[in-house]
Amino acid sequence: MVRLASQSAMTAALERAHDVTLVAYLLPHGPVFDALAAASRRGAHVTVRLEGNPYLDTRGGIRRLNRSSVDELVRDGADARLVDADSKAESLHAKAALIDGVLYVDDVNFSNGDSGTLLRDDSRRDARALRDAVADRIDPPGREFAWRKRDALALEARLLADARCGDDVIAESESVGSRNAVYSRLERLGRAGRSPRLLVSRQAVTGKERALFSRLAANGVRVRICHSNEKFALAGDRAWVGSANATSAFLNPNELDWGACTRNRAIAAHLRARFEARWQTARET
Repeated sequence: MVRLASQSAMTAALERAHDVTLVAYLLPHGPVFDALAAASRRGAHVTVRLEGNPYLDTRGGIRRLNRSSVDELVRDGADARLVDADSKAESLHAKAALIDGVLYVDDVNFSNGDSGTLLRDDSRRDARALRDAVADRIDPPGREFAWRKRDALALEARLLADARCGDDVIAESESVGSRNAVYSRLERLGRAGRSPRLLVSRQAVTGKERALFSRLAANGVRVRICHSNEKFALAGDRAWVGSANATSAFLNPNELDWGACTRNRAIAAHLRARFEARWQTARET
């Protein structure tokens, strides 16, 4: 269903696209933005939705960035707007683009260069679910792919719950909270003596998170802090990757996020190599 892609492959698809739908938590200037703008100027049908009420954006920097990106794309002819600007709509945290029926999903925000893990998904069901989400319709999750935060984290928790004896269990998240099934599964694995490892982005670490890390460490989970914002987990040869952070989905379970489980060997190898390289240079909590 899903396979590794690259930002260069995605921008190449944008360069020849006739119909594009893109959603993102934030969209900075860079190759993806430039390709979207160029597609709009040459007459492609381009729909863009960006988050209008970013979480803890106290200084308004992300909102201003998204507002500027929307304004520029509208001038180029795109159907672009902010969503959730008044906190009354479902928030948007996914990073995904549907390009002439082919779906691309990223676990970071289409940054400058291939700093995240970008996948191509040829499933018509997953593509249809994104179209429905943009139209404010909620499709039920599949067994291997989900478009809502609650469902995406449920897939990740299931992967951890199914870890076999001898599996090297690893996980990475931009931020971590205690009131979710992923945290609970990691804690349970740690108490069982399985020694799972967790990487968390240094940009999101708060005093509250440090207390959670101490609790995880006391229960046998090894935690380190790194510079990455990726979100994935592996148990043996099975992988979960997505845009959903391992934080509570209680207040916003239908937040537009994505998560996918896969046995694709290339994806698993790609994620494990990234994790191991970061683990070596990450610092203890």
